[in-house]
Amino acid sequence: MKRWTIRVVLLLTLTYVLGSLLALPPYALRVPSNPVTTSPADVGIPFEDIVIRVDGFELAGWWIPAQRPVATMVFLHGAGANRTSAFFNSLAFYRAMHDLRINVVAFDHRHHGNSSRGPTPRLGMGDPEWRDAAAVMAWLDTNAQAVGPRIIAGVSMGGATAIQALAHGSSADAAVLFDPALDNQDALAQGAVIFTGLPASLFRLYAWSAQRFWGLPKNDGIQQGLELTTPTLIIQDSDDPITRLPFAQALAEANPSIQITEVPKIAQGSACIANKGRWATHAAGFACHPNWAVEQVSEFLNHALGLNLSLSRATLDSNQSF
Repeated sequence: MKRWTIRVVLLLTLTYVLGSLLALPPYALRVPSNPVTTSPADVGIPFEDIVIRVDGFELAGWWIPAQRPVATMVFLHGAGANRTSAFFNSLAFYRAMHDLRINVVAFDHRHHGNSSRGPTPRLGMGDPEWRDAAAVMAWLDTNAQAVGPRIIAGVSMGGATAIQALAHGSSADAAVLFDPALDNQDALAQGAVIFTGLPASLFRLYAWSAQRFWGLPKNDGIQQGLELTTPTLIIQDSDDPITRLPFAQALAEANPSIQITEVPKIAQGSACIANKGRWATHAAGFACHPNWAVEQVSEFLNHALGLNLSLSRATLDSNQSF
């Protein structure tokens, strides 16, 4: 009986190790099909379809011009999402930026949404996605309507992508990051908890393997972010189970160019997170507190860029229904 028990334990251990090293990483990093089915027209704002080419990929996107624009924003979505992420309520955010007189360019990263997919569509958590962001930033240089200071904004993986793009030489006058992914191993392990409900400790080996053998960047957002000189606002939910508060706090404490503000508490069972399951409050700051979030963005950009952005309370309230 004892020998049989040892054999079972060894078999389970071997299965765990091989699964963590070889099977789980490519499965977790795959990008599911998630086509875009809505548009800015659904929230009453004008837009143009655009295509930007980089590294053999065609990135599908929108140019959303504002009336009498004072700034231009590039928006980067999260992992597995697209430019209309319901998790973040992106369309309502674009409407809010449009009403602030900020142009917006939003697009689907490679392998995502309506952009082209490669033979092995995997997440890079910012690398190589930063090359997509850099190509879009370069596209702005050819657009005569892309006036004023340039803002790069991102949510979750999009936050990490923004940091990577800036670290690799893209130029922006300010950055706004919602729940950015700053520690790739931790985010990957926490994501496995979301899908399985099992303890995070079980997934540390597979997260390490994803970084060591499967292309997950070794230069995490927090490492790259230490060198940022771009004025940056992190809007962080303190209860986010994926991209967690301590990493954002550590980065803001270490880099004086970065400030952090915490999202007001979001109660369990709130309608704004009702369909998110264990993802809970991840990337929910704007969806749950649109008035507060837009005010934080406006105040930051006014201070960092010398703008005079203001949005009426009536307009903010109307954004909640999008």
